[in-house]
Amino acid sequence: MGKKFLSNEGFEKAVLEASTSEKKRTIINLGQNLFITVKKNADKYPFSVRLKTSHKDTKTVIGYYPNINLANAREKAKNLLSDLKNKKEQFEDQNLAPTFRECFNEWFAAKSAQYKMGSTRPQNIKSLMHTTIEPSGLADLRITEINPKTISAKLTTFNQTAGNKHNAISVISSCLQFCYLKGLLPFNPIADLLKGRESPFKKPKACGYKYIAPSEISHKFLTPLVVTPVINRVFYLYLLLTGFRFNEARLAHWAWLDFDKNLIVIPPYAIGANKTQTEYVKPMTTQIRKLMLSWKKDHYDQNCNFVFRSSFNNNAICESALREPVKALTTRELDFHGIRKVMRTWFSSQDISIKISELALQHDVRSSIEKTYDKYSYIEEIRAALQKWNDYVEKNLPDEFLILLKEDIR
Repeated sequence: MGKKFLSNEGFEKAVLEASTSEKKRTIINLGQNLFITVKKNADKYPFSVRLKTSHKDTKTVIGYYPNINLANAREKAKNLLSDLKNKKEQFEDQNLAPTFRECFNEWFAAKSAQYKMGSTRPQNIKSLMHTTIEPSGLADLRITEINPKTISAKLTTFNQTAGNKHNAISVISSCLQFCYLKGLLPFNPIADLLKGRESPFKKPKACGYKYIAPSEISHKFLTPLVVTPVINRVFYLYLLLTGFRFNEARLAHWAWLDFDKNLIVIPPYAIGANKTQTEYVKPMTTQIRKLMLSWKKDHYDQNCNFVFRSSFNNNAICESALREPVKALTTRELDFHGIRKVMRTWFSSQDISIKISELALQHDVRSSIEKTYDKYSYIEEIRAALQKWNDYVEKNLPDEFLILLKEDIR
């Protein structure tokens, strides 16, 4: 179609016909990767060049007709395509391009310095390198050899979880972007590989959380953790008694604990500890009150807001200090969020209503109409359900955890 409109006369005729057609927009192929888009009732029409800059084509606007004529547009397109070709050829010498492993080491050193002390992210990145990227053979490729086709060939049939593959590609993409910014690549060839519904390496949705029977919590989760520091044991027990999410517990402030009303109130502005725009209210049971008063007696610091304080500064204890012992000492059959699943299952076994069971875990299952008209807090009903759960937990605690509840606080 493009060769038909090589002359200015034929080109202008085609533009006129397109502008008066019934279509709102017409794209005319002028040949040699040059196009013009004609929109109805427009004053000027963009010339664009199709460029292969990643695993899919992109169009770059180079000017507007009639501001530039066809001859000038062809000349600009020719120069642009020539520059791109030269830039690609500059990086096609495989003997000069470094391997992904070499680039990864440099990128990882720079990236690790950006994380806070105690962050587990660097270990996670290293783990992806050792478990997925290296065994698949991607680490030994030159960075100029990595593209969507090589990624697909190496990882599609590779024996790893979909989540690991997704995360590994994310790491590879970040590293290649680093190479592009350093001038080692003309562009990041897999920048869009994880985007869109058609991506073959989409991040899988969570199918659920780890679960063990309520009767197994003591010997499979708590007993292996009796050797951990007291702050860890208090945290694990607090999580187990309240059913809070991990960061709702880890980032707890003393100001949230109301011992007069026996309530824990997480404000809506609690960054990281509250995902909603409304406050969380959790009633205290006898066990939660004992645990927190006992902990406050010897560990309250008026200079620090956090209940679980870091030993290095006045911030909250870091995630790794709480997660790593669980990974190292337990069978990993239960994770922190799985505790909520155990609680919910136990509530069902005790014939506690679905509404109260869900509200106890900060899940509001009421319909929009109920939320509009039903302003009852259900605090005492939730307290009764939690008290039953806490009584059950206390009967099955190892001595090292049970002692945290035994101190007489008046």
